[in-house]
Amino acid sequence: MSSLTELRERIRAVENIERITRTLATVAAARLSRARRRAAGMREYSQRFRTILARQQAYLARAGFEIARYSDLLRPREPVRTVALLLITADRGMCGGYNLEACRLANEFWRKSREGGQRVRFIVVGQKGIKFFAKRRAEIIHREGWRREGISAGAVERLLELLLTEYRSGRVDAVHVVYTEFHTAIRRVPRVRRILPMRVEPQGGSAVVGGEAERWHYEPAFEDVIEELVEVYLRVQLLGALLESHASEQGARMITMEEATERADKTLQGYRVQHNRLRREVITTDLLGALAASRAVAESASSMTGER
Repeated sequence: MSSLTELRERIRAVENIERITRTLATVAAARLSRARRRAAGMREYSQRFRTILARQQAYLARAGFEIARYSDLLRPREPVRTVALLLITADRGMCGGYNLEACRLANEFWRKSREGGQRVRFIVVGQKGIKFFAKRRAEIIHREGWRREGISAGAVERLLELLLTEYRSGRVDAVHVVYTEFHTAIRRVPRVRRILPMRVEPQGGSAVVGGEAERWHYEPAFEDVIEELVEVYLRVQLLGALLESHASEQGARMITMEEATERADKTLQGYRVQHNRLRREVITTDLLGALAASRAVAESASSMTGER
């Protein structure tokens, strides 16, 4: 049986853990509130942007032009020998299976690519992903962690420049991203998606094209406009993946820390019940000892009186 001192030390330790988990859950909830709004807004913006590009492609196709001719980011390459994989994870743990699920999906993609004779070059955001693939001796060409302020415009531009450089130089033939799609705090789905060469079909299948009276005017020329639109859309995709992953991380950490706080509460209740029961036993034993001692003193005093 544990002593009272050991139980008190355990209770203090669990109370400290409970304070930490409760604080982390509160901080994650506050961050999730903002990250969820940004991710939802970027998702809607990305869908509208995709529809705009699909309209341009459909209109140019009707006019006898192929949009892929005017942007190297839209032209597929065959065969695909080298693939760049952008993996987005967290810097810290304590967020359930969030990091492991994304790493497993990326590892499965890597395995299938190797079986198909393709080389995979990793670009990893987040220390957890870096450690996971560094142990497996993957080819990591770029690695970076998260800044305290979260997602910054500089980080997006840095990743965009790196991906464009790798793709346009011919060092990679395709670019995929592994990120976690945010739905709710308890529902997050890791995804792998190709972002280069780019697909511009809107969600749901075909592009919506206006009537015969619809006309588009490009200034200075549609080649320049399309190239700029495609690069902006790639930037939007990168920012959307980062925002979705950041919101998923905060949701996973909030749920995990709330569950840890509940488990700490239950453990504390058990320890306190055990502590009170043991304390009563100790008090009872002390009282019985004191009573036995008082009786012994009384009997000793009475025997001494009888002898006299």
